[in-house]
Amino acid sequence: MSGNLDLKSIRPKLIKLVKLGAAHATFTAVLLVLLAYLLVVWRISTLATSEPSLEAENTALTGSSRIPKVNKQAVEQIQKLEANSSDLKSIFNEARNNPFQEN
Repeated sequence: MSGNLDLKSIRPKLIKLVKLGAAHATFTAVLLVLLAYLLVVWRISTLATSEPSLEAENTALTGSSRIPKVNKQAVEQIQKLEANSSDLKSIFNEARNNPFQEN
């Protein structure tokens, strides 16, 4: 093997390769985008049909069944405000009777 590289002989080959690549650049780009889209759809479908592990089910069941805690001082303060104001009392009663009514 010769250690000498002749750049003049490589240049026409390189120009020919660049022209060939430019002619098929659009096709290659579309092919790559479609391949990426195919991989994303495949990954979504595998994740959509996968089942959780038994351990994950157990932690989800025990974690979500906790009863939320309410601050007793906040409840007492709201009750005091409701007792002192007739306007608030009517608003609370109206909200209790029809909780989905928009104001």
